[in-house]
Amino acid sequence: MMISLTSLRTVLDHLNPFSLTLLLALVLALALHLRFSSKEKILIGRVWRFFPFYVDLREAKHIVIFGITGSGKTNTAKLIASSFKGSKLIIDWNGEYLIGRVAKPSELSISHLTMLDFCEALSASLQLTAPQYAMLLEVAKDSSNLGEIMEKLRKYPAESDTRREIKNALLRRLEPLSYSNLFSGSLTLDDVDTIDLSGLTFDAKRLVANAILRLIYNNPTKQLLVIEEAQNVLLPRRLDQPPTSCEIIIDEVRKHGVRVLAVAQIPSLVSTTYRNAEYIILHRLSLTAEEAKSMSLSEEERLKIARLPNGSCLVIRRGQKFTVRVFKAKGSSTRAVSERMQAEARERESQRRPEPKSEAALLPYIIEDIREINEWRKDVADNVSKLTREVDELKQALRNLIGKLSFSDDVEAVTPSTIKALHDRIESIEYSLNFVKERVSEIEEALHRSLKGGELRRRCSKVS
Repeated sequence: MMISLTSLRTVLDHLNPFSLTLLLALVLALALHLRFSSKEKILIGRVWRFFPFYVDLREAKHIVIFGITGSGKTNTAKLIASSFKGSKLIIDWNGEYLIGRVAKPSELSISHLTMLDFCEALSASLQLTAPQYAMLLEVAKDSSNLGEIMEKLRKYPAESDTRREIKNALLRRLEPLSYSNLFSGSLTLDDVDTIDLSGLTFDAKRLVANAILRLIYNNPTKQLLVIEEAQNVLLPRRLDQPPTSCEIIIDEVRKHGVRVLAVAQIPSLVSTTYRNAEYIILHRLSLTAEEAKSMSLSEEERLKIARLPNGSCLVIRRGQKFTVRVFKAKGSSTRAVSERMQAEARERESQRRPEPKSEAALLPYIIEDIREINEWRKDVADNVSKLTREVDELKQALRNLIGKLSFSDDVEAVTPSTIKALHDRIESIEYSLNFVKERVSEIEEALHRSLKGGELRRRCSKVS
């Protein structure tokens, strides 16, 4: 034993301070790894190249990851998802995870989802107006799937021009979804680990994501929920607006032991609910001064995040900040990053402009819209004329009243202020009518200018 201690002392005496510090760091890193490694703590990378950094998911804690395309955010999310040993469900927006049992939305069943929840998912994904949502609820009663809703909506009687306009607008929003064959299978969420949304249209992806959130909320059997492209379900809102249904669901599923991992590009694209997350992981991106302030980041840290290399991130947890070099997830490659960049570019382009269609496919919609605008214009013009006549009759009645009061003994009963108030009220109505008339005239002029060349008329007449 004395020989061993003497040999050890001799070795330590020959080590320079740098080597000794390095040795102690390695010993400490090994001790920390042995101390904290467990199936709930996930090793995602290293701090200062030596010290391991873990994401602690022993309790239901939410994580948000931000970063521009190619910065490594998907690799970090994939590393956490693949390392988590509990049950998980991944909403795979572009087909990049494909972990465990993979299913397409057409293989899933939403039989456990109430029709009210499904209508809420439709409204949230398509951002329907209040009248459209009300009509959707009417036709969805006693329906079991989207196909039945579409069939009832086509047969739905529209008593007025306004109702017919709402019906046609709702049909145009729902029609593309009917071709995706969504939720026509028999698999439940317990049967799958990854839902592959690649190949669907943007609205179809949002519908599936919203429906899945409601299924998880009603039956929280999964321990980890991964939401890629979270900006499409956690929509930003003003602070004075109430939280959306998706925000409420994500906030409340934590009570049922569900951890949520949300991935997005920049914080301004999502709701501020991300500030309640246990971990905020920032890969390379340009934060605004306001965004940095909301995360308690200094100006120096904000500039540092904008210069982070690929695979590095700043992790914020309970006010503490760590710069972490993230490990490479299994199956990650430059090809996957390239495919993701192309997919995101296509998606941004599809959101920026509608998909191109042939003239033959577009003209029936144009004709229908023009007819609806003309019917609406005629209806407004008739109502304006009717109101104008009523105002003229009211003015004449007021003149007759004033004339009668001038010969009455009880003239003091009606004060001049009362008569002036009536005059002012009539003038206000006349002003409103003139304003409406001007707006209708402007619409008619705009329509006339758009059809001035006559080309669209000729094409429409041919199709008709």
